[in-house]
Amino acid sequence: MNHPNLPPFQRRTQELAYQFNRDERFWRSLAGRRRLRRKLMPWLTRKEHQALDRLEFSRLRPPDDCIAR
Repeated sequence: MNHPNLPPFQRRTQELAYQFNRDERFWRSLAGRRRLRRKLMPWLTRKEHQALDRLEFSRLRPPDDCIAR
């Protein structure tokens, strides 16, 4: 995103904040899938469920736009 009203040193920080917020929204959108997986696979440990959560998030997350950085 272009932020002409921000000083140049704050633009990168603002972009990182946008990326964090986007990732957080995406993580919350996967909550239904996490609940379903926990219901269908109750024999997995908490750590195994968390590992699957992170794996699914990283697999489905759209890649970062790294053009012009």
